[in-house]
Amino acid sequence: MKKIVIIGLVILNILIIYLSIYFLCYSYDKYYLAPTPTISSITLGNDNIVNIKFDVEEDNIRNKIYFLYKNDTESPSINDSWILTSNNEASFKMDKKRYYAYLKNEDNEIFEIKDINTLGRVTSLTASKNKVYIAIKGNYSVSAKYETIGMVDDKLTWYSDDESIATVDQTGKIKALKKGNTKVHAKIKDSVVDIDVIATDLIVVRPKLYNNKKKYLPCGKYNESENDLLDEILKDRINDVGYKTRAGAVEAARFLALEFPYKIRYFSENGRASTNGVDGEGRYYHIGLYLDSSRYKNIGKKANGPKTWGCSLYSRPSHGRRPNGLDCSGFVSWVMLNGGFDVGDIGAGLAPHKDLTDYGKRINFNASVVSSGKVKVGDLLSSGGVNGGHIAIIAGEDNEYYYVAESLWTPPNVAVIIKPYSKKNIFNRYYYVMLMDSYYKNDGKLTKMWY
Repeated sequence: MKKIVIIGLVILNILIIYLSIYFLCYSYDKYYLAPTPTISSITLGNDNIVNIKFDVEEDNIRNKIYFLYKNDTESPSINDSWILTSNNEASFKMDKKRYYAYLKNEDNEIFEIKDINTLGRVTSLTASKNKVYIAIKGNYSVSAKYETIGMVDDKLTWYSDDESIATVDQTGKIKALKKGNTKVHAKIKDSVVDIDVIATDLIVVRPKLYNNKKKYLPCGKYNESENDLLDEILKDRINDVGYKTRAGAVEAARFLALEFPYKIRYFSENGRASTNGVDGEGRYYHIGLYLDSSRYKNIGKKANGPKTWGCSLYSRPSHGRRPNGLDCSGFVSWVMLNGGFDVGDIGAGLAPHKDLTDYGKRINFNASVVSSGKVKVGDLLSSGGVNGGHIAIIAGEDNEYYYVAESLWTPPNVAVIIKPYSKKNIFNRYYYVMLMDSYYKNDGKLTKMWY
């Protein structure tokens, strides 16, 4: 029995010694060893401030925690510029770089904050266009740009609300399939930008080759809302390339000759706003198209009108009724006005009074001028004449041809068309070219061809 008691006392003493050592070590670890911080939250505010909260053993007398952030992957050193934290928090302002962040305790143990190097958000997302107008079976390319804070690994994606009306690929190319309105969107992370898409049959896809086989505009084809929409599209097209630029004037000519689905008839004018005050009869010196009777409010004095384009009207010079439209200078002055240049409702001749040949630098047109490269898309051409003459605007150019937008009075196209003229002999038709650099001053987004 005595032996058993002795053994028990020995075991008890061993247990007491073990527990004493354990609690001594525990107390040392708890109160004297530098603690390991535990991240509790990481947030990125709208002010781009990253706030990091962490937990440590508060009773530890060596619980000072230091913070360091950097934008490279090189491992930090204990000798770097560490910042002493307070209230178990650390913060810094993030910019567009990828950041790495660390905590360090008093034993110089370094702990990486793992989630910092994937932290980021989109600060702005914008599209190149908020609204686009597309002909059925036509395409229109848009783009989007975005700015980020920190690291955003997401890619920009595109999608359409209604793919039966319009689709969009991942380059931002929109294709119109049928008439209607829908939206396409560019998305990155949680940010989305919307683009209104109007797929319309009021315009046609611009052909790569000029199309002079279009039908003539019939009378009363369009109502007010359709005229309004066409005016919007014309304005949008011009703004795309640059209002009050050379490209803007060219775009007005291209739109009427190529994208508008009908040919506008040539009509020998009954007067001008600048002479006898007659408006809208062979000329229409206003912004937009003359397709609906709502546009009569723009008309001042009349001779035999008002009648919109395509509707029959008596022409005094022709001594008969003709569908209303534009004469040659009426077309060019309309193009210039819609492109942003108020040249006045004036004619095409070389008369002592001001006319369209007085804009820009007028020079004799010949082979040496063609080969000089001075002639550009958007320059005006004239066949001369003191009491009249013909005037046009160059709407395209390639190695062999100038493509001239003009209103012609001779069959087979008594209308506004684009006609190719060989560079070898165009000066046999047009005797003068008006170099317009000094007048336009800015080329805008000028292209040699329309496609």
